[in-house]
Order: sequence, then structure tokens, then C-alpha cells
Amino acid sequence: MFFNVLVALLILTVVTVAVSRFDFGGANMLIAMAIASVKAALVMGFFMHLKWDTAINKIVFFGSFLFLSLLFIFTLADQATRRMDSDWHVRKPPVDKQWVYKQHEAPAGKH
Repeated sequence: MFFNVLVALLILTVVTVAVSRFDFGGANMLIAMAIASVKAALVMGFFMHLKWDTAINKIVFFGSFLFLSLLFIFTLADQATRRMDSDWHVRKPPVDKQWVYKQHEAPAGKH
């Protein structure tokens, strides 16, 4: 049984690498997290012996994931309400090009 779980984990790892080679647009993160969740469930269930553990340990374990998911949900809800179009949110290089080269020292084509 443990060997079968190991083979499943190795196959899912190969699937993860194969999926990372393709561009699914906005679904990239969703697909990667779905595969990682299945792999984590296999590890927790079989290698951490959660499948055969007492009910109270299962409740505590899954309760911690409930609170973790609430943390993520509230963080993403806050992130969704922020405006990202102002100049304050735009990333700027640490040193502007005009500071590196003076106008007369600029390399060819960099005026």
C-alpha cells in the first residue's frame, strides 16, 4: 500500500512538472494547487497515518486547515478590494536609467 502511494506521488510530481510547461492563463495556480492538494492529502492520510487515527485527531487536523483557509479567504477578499492602478502600486526600478548615464554618456541608441 505504501509503495502504491509512493508511485502515485511520483506520478503526480511528473504531472506537476508537465503541467508547468503549458500556459493555462489564470488557471495555472488553480491547477498547481489542486495537484498539490491531492499530493498533500495522500501524504497526510497514509504516511502520517491520519487515515487510521482517532476521530479527535482528525477533527483537530482538519480544523486547523479550516482556519488556514479562512485566513486565505479574508486576505484575498482584502486584496480584491484594493485599487492597483495608482502610481503608488507601480513597481519602479531601484535606480532610474537617467541616474546611471548622463545624457552625453548614454550608449548608442539609449537617448
